[in-house]
Amino acid sequence: MQEAGVQPDKATCNILIEKCCKARETSTMMKILEYMKNNFLVLRYSVYQEALEILNMSGVSDVILLKQVNRHFLSCHCNQELQPYVSNSTIMDVRFKFEEKLVMYLLNKHNLIAIDHVITDLLGKCFGLDSGIISSIIEANCNCGRQNGALLAFDFCKKLGINIEKTTYLTLIGVLVRQNSFQRIVEIVEAILGAGQTLGSQLSSLLIQRLGCSNVHAFAEKVFCLLPYEEKCTVVYTSLIRAYFSSANANKGLETFEKMKKEGINVALGTYSVLLNGLEENGRAGELKIYRKEKKILEAEYHNKELTKEERLCDIIFGGLRV
Repeated sequence: MQEAGVQPDKATCNILIEKCCKARETSTMMKILEYMKNNFLVLRYSVYQEALEILNMSGVSDVILLKQVNRHFLSCHCNQELQPYVSNSTIMDVRFKFEEKLVMYLLNKHNLIAIDHVITDLLGKCFGLDSGIISSIIEANCNCGRQNGALLAFDFCKKLGINIEKTTYLTLIGVLVRQNSFQRIVEIVEAILGAGQTLGSQLSSLLIQRLGCSNVHAFAEKVFCLLPYEEKCTVVYTSLIRAYFSSANANKGLETFEKMKKEGINVALGTYSVLLNGLEENGRAGELKIYRKEKKILEAEYHNKELTKEERLCDIIFGGLRV
């Protein structure tokens, strides 16, 4: 049927299970039950009883799949002989799979409010979900502009130690940037790095610059401090300098520039563009004159210099500033 593009419905599945029971064909029965579980189809009670009797002869795992498909019968039918063989971990595993199926069903129905309630319930009980499902929840909430729903799922990941896809983290960061929720951005960056992933120099620099341009240089500084040493390159340092000057903190901007040179980080023309522009906007005429001379010296050497990728990126991002 499936090869012909016809999907069996509930009635068809019940008939097929009955035939499998009569033929004692448990392997085919398991395939049908798996299909029913994936499509939220259930058996009639009489068929369920017949299947349970046949599967009792086949092994506990087979019975567990049958019960996953027909959870609504568990309260009215209980096989005492099997109870000693079902461990707590097995019961928990069944619950996880049920909750995941429920969430997937709600996602298909776009019922994000109901998913919020499921996550809140699981959070209180410390029950986890598959990382792929959590990623889908966050992305669905972001696509609908539901910041609180996305953050609820993110908090769920943090509490239970679930690592999700980097693209999902970035989607959430994009929503938070647009809605100026900068405090949570720092937490997400921390989660990305804690999962062993990296932002990359381009994204790090753009994020730090965006935070600085929103007059929240403290958050820009926190993101910079979270980055591993090898990612604190020319363009990232330059973005932090820009963040300080944009927040009218010229002293910190100058300190960071001098620290950059002391650390042996290459200074690009884009770095000087940021520095001179910031000094001019903050009325620091004395320092402006000194650093203009430094820039001219660098310009004279620049055409013979082999630039790094980070230096070229810095010039692309910041080279157009008025100085």
